[in-house]
Amino acid sequence: MHCYARKFRKLKGEISFNTIYHFKLNYLIFVKNREPFMKRLLAILVIALCLTACNRHSEHWKTITDMERIIEERPDSVLNVLQAIDRDELIGDEEPAKHALLLSMALDKNVIDKTDFEVLQPAIDYYEDNGSATDKLRTYYYQGRIYQNAGNDAMAMEAFVKALSKGSQSNDILTKARTHFAQSNIYYDLYDFDNFIATNKSAAAYFKQAEDYNGYADCFNRIINGYTLKDEPEKALPYIDECKQMLDGLSIPTLTDFYSSYITYLINYGTEQEIDEIIHQYTISVPSSNVDWLTIAIAYYAIHRYNEALSILSQYDTEGNEYKEKKYLVVLYEVYRGLGDYKNTLETFEEYVDLFTNNILVKMQQDTKFVEERHALEMAKAKETEAKNKRTIAVLACVVALIGSLLVIMIIRRRLQISHAKNRELEVEKQKYEQLYADAIAERDALTKMVEDSSVREEAKAVIKARLDVLNKVIISQITGTTSANKKAYEELELLLADKETFIESTRLTIEGNNPEFITALKERGLTDEEINICCLYAIGLKGKDIKAYTSQSRHYHHSADIRHKFGLSENDTNLSIFIRDMLEK
Repeated sequence: MHCYARKFRKLKGEISFNTIYHFKLNYLIFVKNREPFMKRLLAILVIALCLTACNRHSEHWKTITDMERIIEERPDSVLNVLQAIDRDELIGDEEPAKHALLLSMALDKNVIDKTDFEVLQPAIDYYEDNGSATDKLRTYYYQGRIYQNAGNDAMAMEAFVKALSKGSQSNDILTKARTHFAQSNIYYDLYDFDNFIATNKSAAAYFKQAEDYNGYADCFNRIINGYTLKDEPEKALPYIDECKQMLDGLSIPTLTDFYSSYITYLINYGTEQEIDEIIHQYTISVPSSNVDWLTIAIAYYAIHRYNEALSILSQYDTEGNEYKEKKYLVVLYEVYRGLGDYKNTLETFEEYVDLFTNNILVKMQQDTKFVEERHALEMAKAKETEAKNKRTIAVLACVVALIGSLLVIMIIRRRLQISHAKNRELEVEKQKYEQLYADAIAERDALTKMVEDSSVREEAKAVIKARLDVLNKVIISQITGTTSANKKAYEELELLLADKETFIESTRLTIEGNNPEFITALKERGLTDEEINICCLYAIGLKGKDIKAYTSQSRHYHHSADIRHKFGLSENDTNLSIFIRDMLEK
């Protein structure tokens, strides 16, 4: 008996107080009832050890939980600590999940954009059925951010909706704010400015609740931009006024964004005096290194202070950023045009064209785009040169002659005689063509990937290849053809992209011919013709983002939701594309 008592004391330091209590209780019962001692003690020891094992964490667990508390304030330090932890040393399912979630958060906060789920996947697997509302909110939010980084807006939006739904009871106000903020980016890309404004208003309310006034002001800046884009200046004014009341407490980046948004608003709706005053306020309120000098140059151009704009541009550093450089050249071109310096105007335009030639898409259409850009240049000049006298025209002709471009001279002489209305018509036509051509390239690339996908059925590939043949024919003729041939190709391109119903109908007929039972099953589910067409596009391998090119973008999410409902699928069930393709295979 004493021997077992000693063993009990030895175990005392290894098991919990509650386990010891139950051990003693059972020991006393044993003594009282004189049951077989060894059998009773063995059972108690097994239970104690199991309880101890179930509650055990690795040595890293405290570090991980400590990092969670400081991740908002010190994301760089948290990232270093979490990256130093060996994931193979983590115990169970919860530890890898928590580590994966926090590491994903730290990466995002340090502007390290991930496009795959290598890091986050343990959190996705675990928190789908476990964890708190906050864990679910954060996991789905960062899942959406990864989809967003990868360019899959449809899946990103689905993840953000899940985040707000499953995390509704969470008290993590900042992540809720960021989720709405991220949704607004998708709406902006869809040119859905109503929802862009609405989601920013929702985000602003959460940022204010969290007392994050920089985030609050960032949302207001975007709302101002949204109303400016919608040409509703009166609705933007309350948000401008609210931001003005917060200027003293805002960070430099947020302050810079506000002044940029306000200047853009004033360029469209303000007076020259108001623009001049806000330029002055901007430059004295923000350190010179943080000022968006390109926006300042645009503002000076808007109030016809071309020399000041040129002075700023002469010191502007694009820092090897291609987007900044393109924007810089466009502004520089407009300033030179405003000064009447047509030699530098043309040289700037040529530099702009040279920069564009480094882009693959522009290389594919460089011949046509070259002529069109020249047309655009002359259309812009026409407004100015119509007010000039014969002397200005003669000077312009001499300058053009100096650069030795016969083609440009001919375009200038011809376009000088075109009316303002005609210029506007040609500009609209050019923009329409560029969008059509870009749509054709995007559709061709998406369909090419599908043809190369081994999982796509052969009958579907035949339909896709037929569409590809037509697309490639038009694209090639556009690249290599003459001016007259290009005009014909443009007309064909416009008809091709407008007639996407033909592709959809061909897809449906092909599937119906090879799998009539599939179409029958869809009809039995009560799907409309439009919903059946969408299912056929899913069936041949198109993704949600691709299907938007063949259907109404504004209705795509509603269609997907209606289809899920008719199939009896919830938001948490399988991917709709996978479900439909599996249905086709059965």
